[in-house]
Amino acid sequence: MSMNVFSSRALLVAMGLAPVSAMASGFALIEQSASGQGLSYAGAAANAEDASIMWFNPAGLTRFEGDQLIIGGHVISPKADFTEQASVKNGATPIGGEGDNGATVGFVPNVYWKSRLGAYDVGFGVNVPFGQHISYDEDWVGRYHATETDLKTLNLNPAIAGKVNDQLSFGFGLNAQYVDVILEQKVDQSFIGDSDGNAKVSGNSWAFGYNLGLLYQADEDLDIGFSYRSKMQHDVEGKIDYSDINAALGGVLYDMDASSNVVLPASASLAMNYRLSEHTRLLASATWTGWSGYDELIIELEDGSSSESNQNFEDSMRYAVGMIHQFNRQLKLRGGLAIDYTPVPDKYSRSPRTPDSNRKWVSVGLGYQLNKRMNLDVGYSHLFANRSDVDYNVTTSLGSYDLRGYYDSAVDILSAQLVWNF
Repeated sequence: MSMNVFSSRALLVAMGLAPVSAMASGFALIEQSASGQGLSYAGAAANAEDASIMWFNPAGLTRFEGDQLIIGGHVISPKADFTEQASVKNGATPIGGEGDNGATVGFVPNVYWKSRLGAYDVGFGVNVPFGQHISYDEDWVGRYHATETDLKTLNLNPAIAGKVNDQLSFGFGLNAQYVDVILEQKVDQSFIGDSDGNAKVSGNSWAFGYNLGLLYQADEDLDIGFSYRSKMQHDVEGKIDYSDINAALGGVLYDMDASSNVVLPASASLAMNYRLSEHTRLLASATWTGWSGYDELIIELEDGSSSESNQNFEDSMRYAVGMIHQFNRQLKLRGGLAIDYTPVPDKYSRSPRTPDSNRKWVSVGLGYQLNKRMNLDVGYSHLFANRSDVDYNVTTSLGSYDLRGYYDSAVDILSAQLVWNF
């Protein structure tokens, strides 16, 4: 019996950095602006309503005067109900256990600050680009794949922007990103007549990257924005901790340090913001995410061995359209539609940590001017997710486990932010 095979597989699950209820393709979080939420984030790289544009396109910092501070948050309430369909171990034996809904309610905060430095506009953003807490019952049918996922990230993003001329602006930002992850799964000990043990993997990492953008005013009615975010390579240092392990397995399943290099994808967006009338604007965007760079995980273990696993992700696209209507001097109304295409190619690549599927967005929102210096933005989205079939195998030194069934998923998101101008 090989300790390394099982340890590697356990760590592979952990380093996947994969929250079930992420709100963009794969396991990214797009919830970085409450004003954008009401638009399904349509035209985000060309919509310079407030300083939150610096996440989507730092060039937009040149489009408004004065200093600004934004504090925002997003409550994300997902559903991911798994229906079990003949899951087996070792090719024939039923695993036992029922389906489960592992999704939990999450909160995503954002903070932005914008000011002026000489001839340039500067900004600083604090974001959570990935993260969620997923908790399955300890006796559910997929317990040998996953029981707990607790992923936290923090992204610090200073940016600077300037004007080339009256029509063209540019922006550039640096990113320092922290990841902390804890994942758990059960260890099958039925072959020695014992109840399940537990494997817990934890790891953390800092990574660094950049983002840039251009914003072009084609005429008095049309803005066109382009933005790019670099990939981020996390050199994750972690460990595997075992508990409730039968003494007969204590010599092969024991705590061990481990590490992995994980590349989080680059992305690019092209957006437009068009004035239909004096009070109404139409927005649209297309966003590419380079998930194919997340194709494999190579694990280095404390004893010098290693293992690799293909993730099979493909590049994905997101398309969105939206509209802003200035109802009166104080009230602004927003609405949007979007579709996110999943990078998960098929049911054989869809693990219970990444049961991602194509999603359709419907969003509404409003902006209200509280006084001369303060605005309130509120947005709501409902996401309709396609049924996502699962036929996912994990093979360890203790057995081969096939999780079979499907997920029915949906998401509700409520966002709000206060905007101070000073």
